[in-house]
Order: sequence, then structure tokens, then C-alpha cells
Amino acid sequence: RALLSVITKVDAQTEAGLRQYLVRALREGNSADEILDAMLVCVPTLGMSKIIWAIDIILQMDIPDFDPELIGKEKQWHKLVALDEIKEGVSRFEYDGRACFINRNGGDYQVFDSRCPHQVTNIPLLSLEDKVLTCPKHQWKFNVDNGECIEKGSRPLNSIEHKIENNFLYVLS
Repeated sequence: RALLSVITKVDAQTEAGLRQYLVRALREGNSADEILDAMLVCVPTLGMSKIIWAIDIILQMDIPDFDPELIGKEKQWHKLVALDEIKEGVSRFEYDGRACFINRNGGDYQVFDSRCPHQVTNIPLLSLEDKVLTCPKHQWKFNVDNGECIEKGSRPLNSIEHKIENNFLYVLS
């Protein structure tokens, strides 16, 4: 269903709708490969010019799942940071051209993508006040304890799968 919405927005060349439904399709579990395959299957209806238009927008959105170097490749574990370098509370770390927030509460770690689920805006650490992270673009507010959206929006921060091994925190991407 989410893929059909993406295709409909590509056909109508509705940029705001494409941005919205693309993020929704990813959130609902569709991979970048599946989204691109769905567009290519619709070449007879859409035509190549509309698909190129959509791909240009997707690349502008800078969504890690659509990194041309990663399309079609399996996700891998990346060593992010030594545990003793993660302070109590919220920290922001960068890896492979991306950033994430780590919320450390004692020995528990939660990792969230730094990009707002609304329009994929990168949220800086300066946007954190107490336990509330505010997206600078449309002021969606998130509780960094659990990633839930608490004001303006309706979608939580995207969790990043992580593991601890040999006193390092690894993220899957």
C-alpha cells in the first residue's frame, strides 16, 4: 500500500507527497530496493522522466537507505564508540556520513537516528533541552528517553539497531 502511494506521487509529480510517502514506506518496512523496483516496474506508465525526477528528489533527501553505494548491499555492523566515551544522558555521534543520538541511562543504551522522521531534517545536539529534542524545521518534539514524538507530529524517532561487544557500541547500517 505504501509503495502504491509512492508511485501515485511520482506519477503526479507531487514533491511534498513523494517526500512524505517515501519516508512512510521506509518506516513501514519497505527497503530502498523495493521502492526503486516498484518505480521501475511502472516504467510503462510513469515513463523514465518521472522516475528520474523522483530519484533526483530522493537523492536530495539524503536518506542513508538510498546511498548509491549501499543500494543492494546488506547492512553491516559499524563500530561507533567505546562505552567509556559515552557520557550519561544524551550524546550525538557521527559515522559513515550519518549521525545518531545515544541516550545512556546507566548500563542501558538507546540509539536513535538524528534525522527527523517527518522530512528527514538532521537534528543537531543544540536542539536538545532537558530530555526534549526539537526538530529545527517544523518544531516536532521528541522525548529522548524513548524516541516518542510528544508535540506537533505523530511519528517517533527511528531507532537504530545496536549491540555492545568488547566494550564498544556498534550500530547496524
